[in-house]
Amino acid sequence: MSAVALTIIASILLACMAISVCVMVYLACRSIEAIEKALAKCKYIQSNRENFSAAGLVGKLMRTCLAANMLMIPGLFVRKGVADVSDLENFPRPIKRVLLPSWMGLVVSTTLFFAFNWLVGVLK
Repeated sequence: MSAVALTIIASILLACMAISVCVMVYLACRSIEAIEKALAKCKYIQSNRENFSAAGLVGKLMRTCLAANMLMIPGLFVRKGVADVSDLENFPRPIKRVLLPSWMGLVVSTTLFFAFNWLVGVLK
């Protein structure tokens, strides 16, 4: 592949990461209270709130990402006994519609970026 093609691919992946991070920061600033209120019976959310509440914006972002992770794979958290099934089922759809795709986009674009970086190193 040419250097231009590699640069374009890396730029697209970085742009996807940046957009996802911006959406997560927006949700952290605007919706973390609503997210935590909707998941009030979940031990995982409450312990994260206690641990990260004094960390400012980074703490809000951590709490938002951890809540998104719990909503992404609820079965694991329910089995471990740290999530409440009724809270997960009754989570507000408008927030979930923005939170989950943004979180998944961040995870996928970050993974692809590191895989791409590794592949470029192997091919050189």
